Amino acid sequence: MKSFIKISALLLVMVLAAPAHSQNSVQVIRTRHANQFAFKAPREMVRAQVEVLTENGNRVDSQQLMKRKMVIDFTALPEGNYTIVVKKDGKAESFAYKRN
Repeated sequence: MKSFIKISALLLVMVLAAPAHSQNSVQVIRTRHANQFAFKAPREMVRAQVEVLTENGNRVDSQQLMKRKMVIDFTALPEGNYTIVVKKDGKAESFAYKRN
């Protein structure tokens, strides 16, 4: 009986902790096209500022995240390394993208 209670408590803690971590961060989504970068943000990140920066730090594009999902197309940009920054209310997440 004691082991059942311990296992139940452990499972409860794991179930409650796992969704909290995954909902607070931006998730990268795979696309079929090699020149696209897609991500899904949590609801509280809607209206965040999304910036695409070159490896030199120059801003290529900047816009507001209007929905939870966004696809950035790098087809028209030259080859190189880019950084995608999603920021809102002092929180920022950045992702690296390499266009070949």
